[in-house]
Amino acid sequence: MATVSILVRFFFFGLILIGVIVLSAPVNVDLTNNNLPIFSPGFLVGTDRLGRDNFALFCYGSLSTIVLVVPARILTIFVSFILSAFSLFFPKRSEWILSGVVSVSLAIPSLLSALVVMSLLPNHPFAIFIAILVSDWALSYETLTAKIREIKQSPYLSASLCMGAKPYQLILLHYLPALRDMFGFLFFSGLPAVVMTTALFSYLGIQTSLGDTGPGLGEQISFSKDYFDQSPVSVLLPIVAILTLVYSLGSNQKKNET
Repeated sequence: MATVSILVRFFFFGLILIGVIVLSAPVNVDLTNNNLPIFSPGFLVGTDRLGRDNFALFCYGSLSTIVLVVPARILTIFVSFILSAFSLFFPKRSEWILSGVVSVSLAIPSLLSALVVMSLLPNHPFAIFIAILVSDWALSYETLTAKIREIKQSPYLSASLCMGAKPYQLILLHYLPALRDMFGFLFFSGLPAVVMTTALFSYLGIQTSLGDTGPGLGEQISFSKDYFDQSPVSVLLPIVAILTLVYSLGSNQKKNET
């Protein structure tokens, strides 16, 4: 099973790399070649109704998703850790400030929180990163805070305190090394959800592509779904890309856990 997972990831990411290197970004309209079937000359998997290469859409849509979700997830974990560290060194203030905010954030559906951010910051260049952060930080914060409380009871940390260790020394020498595996778990376990959130944003018409890489995977589905009978590959290929990304990143999570 592990071998199958590795082969799937190798094949998938290899396809993306080859496609990005060989093909141009699918940003141009060519109505003379619209809705071409698979194995058409010059278009291995056909074109959509605007004449854009389906394989290029697949590769660039997948690449833009990866480029977006990885730093977005890192940002979420980083902010959650900073807030967890604040709650560690200022417990009374954090109890008053953060406890209510965390409870509300966990109660509100993450997608709704993200959509509110996108509506408030429609043209902000980092709106999508902020939306993902707002929708996902509370759970990561709760997980890190619980682990930090466990570390706080460590006899090694108590010994360091008795020897006069400074707060930054405690973080560098005790908390960060002990949280390394937790960071890895939070990163990989959260990536599939971020992929799905990004795809849904794109489907709803929210810009998720970074640079001139063409439409996102969700936007490709939304754009071609009404013309499924004419070009089914234009709908099925981005769905396959989303599911394969979720599977590949989920496989990384299982590997990290073992």
